[in-house]
Amino acid sequence: MPSFRRAASATPSRRVRPLRPAVAAVALATVLTACGSSASPSSSPKEATHVVATAHGKVTVPTRPLRIVSVHTWTTESLFDLGLKPVGVEDSGASYVPPRYLKGWKSAPKVTTGADIDYEKIAALKPDLIVGVDVPYLSKAYQRLSAIAPTAFAAFDEKADWAAYPAETARFTGRTAQLGALKQKFDNRLTAVREKYGSRLSHSDWDVVQGGFDTGNYWIYGPASPVGDILGRLGVRFGSASASVHGGAVKSVSYERADLLKDADYVVYYTNNDGSPANKIGKLFALDTFKRLPSAKNHRLIGTADFLPGSYQDALGVIDSVEQALKAS
Repeated sequence: MPSFRRAASATPSRRVRPLRPAVAAVALATVLTACGSSASPSSSPKEATHVVATAHGKVTVPTRPLRIVSVHTWTTESLFDLGLKPVGVEDSGASYVPPRYLKGWKSAPKVTTGADIDYEKIAALKPDLIVGVDVPYLSKAYQRLSAIAPTAFAAFDEKADWAAYPAETARFTGRTAQLGALKQKFDNRLTAVREKYGSRLSHSDWDVVQGGFDTGNYWIYGPASPVGDILGRLGVRFGSASASVHGGAVKSVSYERADLLKDADYVVYYTNNDGSPANKIGKLFALDTFKRLPSAKNHRLIGTADFLPGSYQDALGVIDSVEQALKAS
């Protein structure tokens, strides 16, 4: 499934300058000292580090990292969920950051915009751990990042369960207990909403869409997409448009094919963090053919800034959006 917050996040960036000698020295010193940065005076180096499996093999990381740089939005959001404050984060664009993370995200230095990675800035932050997701552009950057500090990337799989990414972030940072509490909160919310609205969820049809980056097309998401997975756990019945999308893929269709959503009682779509339609989905909503659809006429369009969940609080945000819509309809 494409995990674009915006088109630029997937595009190649300008060439990055090599590290200057002084910065390279800082990077080397960071690598040499990172493992012991969280140790107390009485701790041994062995007690201060542990080995984790990552997308690039086994990596020795601090047991309790203090200065974490995150180069992917999913790890950034999970760090905040786990009570950690990264010293550097990716720049996914402020309008795409869910409101609950916006204050923390704004206060952290930005070290990468998609494939455009500022290695010198990362080195200057003296991280003792770098975390991210092994999407193609970050996989290519792994060696240079790991020369600055221990680098742990979660394996990327378009068909992977969204919950795999917070689980990996917690494992890399030694926060599995905090992850367990988040998971329990999520499970409890699922149960509560299913019990209250189960009949309405399972006896109405739900489609999931996003404004696409293809010229003149929007995207239909299926049950195996991250947001589809959360809706499925709530017990929704998918409309024919979303039900026709298999695996974690999306179907790119012309904006003129609003009729594909004709049997949907509810349409879930992606919003910016101010609630406005994200990307170009407004083009679909403006069409007369769309306005005549049951979901539009009955005001059952459900926008959520958590459309591309990569953390448990994101997933809870999707549930909140669904519950609010059901209360209002």
